[in-house]
Amino acid sequence: MAPMKMFITDLDGTLFRSDRRACDKALARLDHLGRMGVIRVLATGRSLFSLQRSLASPLPVDYLIFSTGLGVAKYPEPQGRTLKTDGFTVSDTRFIVSVLDQLELDFMLQHAMPDNHVFSYRHAGHAGPDFLTRLNYYQGYHRPLDSRRADLPPASQFIVILPDVSPAAIIDDLRRRLSMYSIITCASPFDGKSLWIEIFPRSVSKGRAADWLARRLGILPRDAAAVGNDFNDEDLLTWAGRAFVTANSPAALKERFQVVASNDGGGVYEAIEALLTA
Repeated sequence: MAPMKMFITDLDGTLFRSDRRACDKALARLDHLGRMGVIRVLATGRSLFSLQRSLASPLPVDYLIFSTGLGVAKYPEPQGRTLKTDGFTVSDTRFIVSVLDQLELDFMLQHAMPDNHVFSYRHAGHAGPDFLTRLNYYQGYHRPLDSRRADLPPASQFIVILPDVSPAAIIDDLRRRLSMYSIITCASPFDGKSLWIEIFPRSVSKGRAADWLARRLGILPRDAAAVGNDFNDEDLLTWAGRAFVTANSPAALKERFQVVASNDGGGVYEAIEALLTA
């Protein structure tokens, strides 16, 4: 596999199968990479809180890129020893809330780190059942947002869950109005179908977080490999020297990157095997 020094995998729809469990063969191969001295990184859209709730046991990885690059942590130390975090200023938070209110979008304002699993929300009923699914999943960790209050909570990110009507037009409008921020689309980790928009500071993405971690460890992008399945993995895949997407990825990604088996078919295992035999 030399000179590969870092292997990065997404979680939902990539390492996780549809039953939200990892393929045993992929886990065994990740363990093998660790014994070879390869740095293993999990790059997920989940917060540390959500990740801990979803795992029955620790994964064989060394670092976490969580919340789509909002933070980087050492793993599997308790709670993850956080190495880097980001977030919005108060003025940025107020501006984004005003734009989302004007567009009458249903959204969640994730509170500042380390409590970014706690959120305030605006729900006008346009987003469909996936919005309520997320409210139920985080029962006890959210409250309605009063946009008129001057003391809005500090935000780490926003999640907009789109209605089925004209999602492309809404995305284009948000990219125009919020061009100074990072706007990332992805499929819902709950139903795998609903479209989410995640809004971050411009400096936040999986690829930027991977580059920060690699520099810290003295690893060049050409010596890193990554595998993903959605548009929130795109800049990470572009950054890495070797990049793979699972067969359940959107067609636009499969046109650009090497395709391996689906998440249910052991795609991460297949990607590691391709690297080991290169």
